[in-house]
Amino acid sequence: MSTGSAPGGVSGRRRRPEFRKGRPTLTRERIARAALAIVGEAGPSELTMRNVGDRLGVSPRALYNYVADRRDLLREIVAVCQADRPEPSLDPARWRESLREHCRALRSWYRDHPGMLALARAEDLTPFASPDLSRGDDALVGFLTAIGLSAQDAYRAWSIAVLQVAGFAEVWDAWHDRPPPGLDPASWTGIPPATPGGELANLRRVLAAATPEPPDVLFETVLTMLVTGIESMLEKGDAA
Repeated sequence: MSTGSAPGGVSGRRRRPEFRKGRPTLTRERIARAALAIVGEAGPSELTMRNVGDRLGVSPRALYNYVADRRDLLREIVAVCQADRPEPSLDPARWRESLREHCRALRSWYRDHPGMLALARAEDLTPFASPDLSRGDDALVGFLTAIGLSAQDAYRAWSIAVLQVAGFAEVWDAWHDRPPPGLDPASWTGIPPATPGGELANLRRVLAAATPEPPDVLFETVLTMLVTGIESMLEKGDAA
């Protein structure tokens, strides 16, 4: 994780005090984390040097002692997210629970960096990515082939796993973690307010018979469906 004080470089590993004279001590990492908080709360369009400075209680000019420009700030954001990404620990001998554990850790990583996917869609971050950012994906693909999936099915299972975890964190978790002002996510039924009684009959029928589940419980169902899908791939492979 970069903690250097010079734009684009790392000057050492000794951690600075978090505050000095009542103000946060600036580092590239602290600036990047403030930027990530802005992206998570307000979206990529609000990521400006002025807004980052305001969040840290300093002038935008002070930031330029640590990051060269906005693109350099994006580089450090990617570095921080990369350093935070959990190391995969995947065991083919107990693949079902091992995969569940990996997906839970990955979901937590996405939740801890809200808005990062939106930022990646809004900005070209690929020049800043290093192989370290993809080592988790590489480990997951290797794990999927180790449990017996073909290359094609490993590609499919990897893609679907990332889609399910990232999508759940980006949509369902985000709705609960950062609900719109004045809205209780637990009160949302899936039916817009003031919808006439005869409309959306299927939703009404299912919701009347079902019990709403919190995100953690629902995510376990997502993982069950993922594991079941991989089991089906393995069975087809054995039958071929």
